[in-house]
Amino acid sequence: MKRAIKYILIICVAVPLLALLCLFVYTSFHVVPTPHIGKIALTDSVVNKNDSIRTLGNNWAKKIGDDIYVCYTEGNPETRGYAYGALLPDLMSYQKRALLRRMEETVEGEWYRKFLCQFVRFYNSGIQEYLTDEQCRELYGLSLADSHDFDDLADPYELQLNLHAAHDIGHAMQDYMLVGCSSFVLNGEKTKDSSLLFGRNFDFYCGDEFAETKVLSICKPDSGYAFASVTWGGMLGVLSGMNEKGLVVCINASKLDIPKSVAMPISMLVRHILIHCKSIDEAYAEAKKMKTFVAENIVIASAYDKDMATIEKSPEEIELYRSSDKDMLLCTNHFQSEKFMQNERNLMNINQTDTKYRIELLAEHLEKKEKFDAEDAMAVLLNPFGKGGENIGMGNEMAINQLIAHHSVVFEPDSLNIYVCTQPKDFYPYVKFNLKDILNIAVETHGRASFNHGHASDYKIACQYISVADSMRQSEEYLGYKRFIYLKSLKDLMSYPDELAKCNPMYFESYNMAGDIYIMLGDKKDACERWKKALECKIPKLAQRKAIEDKIKEYQ
Repeated sequence: MKRAIKYILIICVAVPLLALLCLFVYTSFHVVPTPHIGKIALTDSVVNKNDSIRTLGNNWAKKIGDDIYVCYTEGNPETRGYAYGALLPDLMSYQKRALLRRMEETVEGEWYRKFLCQFVRFYNSGIQEYLTDEQCRELYGLSLADSHDFDDLADPYELQLNLHAAHDIGHAMQDYMLVGCSSFVLNGEKTKDSSLLFGRNFDFYCGDEFAETKVLSICKPDSGYAFASVTWGGMLGVLSGMNEKGLVVCINASKLDIPKSVAMPISMLVRHILIHCKSIDEAYAEAKKMKTFVAENIVIASAYDKDMATIEKSPEEIELYRSSDKDMLLCTNHFQSEKFMQNERNLMNINQTDTKYRIELLAEHLEKKEKFDAEDAMAVLLNPFGKGGENIGMGNEMAINQLIAHHSVVFEPDSLNIYVCTQPKDFYPYVKFNLKDILNIAVETHGRASFNHGHASDYKIACQYISVADSMRQSEEYLGYKRFIYLKSLKDLMSYPDELAKCNPMYFESYNMAGDIYIMLGDKKDACERWKKALECKIPKLAQRKAIEDKIKEYQ
């Protein structure tokens, strides 16, 4: 009997070790095949820098203000991929370093981080099978402009493939919505000019450093429609975008099937749709063809159709959802169609997370006025309060503005206007751009850079700053929240348990953290009192409430 137990223990230890060994051997020798590409004439060219403008052939990037670049690229897939990386190499490296630093903060242990990277390489090894030839060539072009600073993780091309699948893999592995967004589309009787109006917050948080600089990427492919995307350096996938035909596409994560294998990253599907589609039906047809990795809401507004819809897509199924209200479409992080509504995991998501509260909150905001314009939409997106204007704690995930968004954006598809707020967590102004105007600048400056190396005065991008929430930056709630964030960053937080609650008194996490500190100080009574106070606040997720209740049971 003892011998049998001994052999069982040996097997239990040996099998995982053997699996790990196989994983490291596979990733060490596995080589990702590169796509067949056309000529990239720009590889022999030098990026010219002059004032706030950078040029490379007919491609250029211009810095607007302190925290946003407008970057224009054109040509075949490999050329425009290379140009995007070559024009913004500093941003591409900066974003990768910020992402890795965030990983170090959230994943403990260097060995485990390395294992996680190797696992992602292994899991993601067949991703090219699910990408179009155009996408592979574009990503390969981008990798040619990339540095070799991260070769210990993977070569530049494989690393770009993995980074573009990072959102989907993280979403699937953690069963957690890294992208918990709020979106709405208004039309007809709900807008002041009776045209489409699309508002969305991209609530993706990867640290303040990662969110410092944004890119408004303008791409004019050699085949297909030109489009704009609000993104970051090195990211080709589209999260919020609009093409020259007035087709707007944004993604909101959801929960449904657990994926069984890697597939096309959802952001690459959105890019594909913007390049090749002008209508909702065309977008739906393309989405049906592609196998994707995670459950996602693909929210669409179409100037061509003068209509809006949501493509609800899981790894196995797809449905086109249209709102019963012809003038208003709302979307947070669950599915709403009859096909998916009663799905067990969808219902669990609705009942146990903040998605239901936020969609009801959106409806409340949008019922306050008969008609909306772009500035009204901005005010909704930057609102940090709960239902009825209740202070539910600054930074609460139940709010429309959770103070973590990478960007907030409003689109007017009929006029091709784009309004970008680069720092919604700080209630920054929106910057207005027009896609048609930027494409005209690209036409006017063709060939000019080779003669005068591109002066900023040649690239006069009309932009307008629109402030709708300046007063919030001086409010007691916001100033307290900034103090709360500062205290959270301190290593010696043990000295300030109750200061957290004073700074952000309606936020459950203030009391939850204070309780945790009191436990570390050996004070069970005060810890339980703080946790009980946390339970009186608005808590986004059932799991968060249960975790606090379990701590009270353990220590009281």
